[in-house]
Amino acid sequence: MRTSRGAVLWPAVLLSMLLAGCSGVEGTSGAESTAQAEVSDFEELSGAQIPDSAESVEVFSVGDVDPFATYVATFTLPGEEDVRDFCRSGEIGNYRLVSAGELLEEQHERHFIGDTELVDPRRCTSVKQGENVDRSAVFSFPEGKRVLVWAVTEEISW
Repeated sequence: MRTSRGAVLWPAVLLSMLLAGCSGVEGTSGAESTAQAEVSDFEELSGAQIPDSAESVEVFSVGDVDPFATYVATFTLPGEEDVRDFCRSGEIGNYRLVSAGELLEEQHERHFIGDTELVDPRRCTSVKQGENVDRSAVFSFPEGKRVLVWAVTEEISW
């Protein structure tokens, strides 16, 4: 499905399937519950700002928020500079190509990517020292289309 601007509506479809409890979505299990969350929840925990140029923004929480919160954000961006800005906004850093061009299955599951084929995948990832927050984003660059983004931020214990 596409909007009039041509942006892919896959995040909304994925979220509705997750919220409906569809077991056919890779990366979900019966033990993991999901619920719609606010953009501010994701931004506050991650320290990253979803750019104003983002479209089809969806944010949901995974599992119980107590004691450790996990938020997933999916959205699209116009281009690579917006991707770099997103990674810099929360000092997520380490922006680079995915080695061998393939993301590990566990990363597909962690980011709720499902069966989506990644094109020229890239990542940025880091742990906020002193705040016990792990942040990671995966980007796919389909030719002639907006960049697809899957971002995860989660509290961790040391």
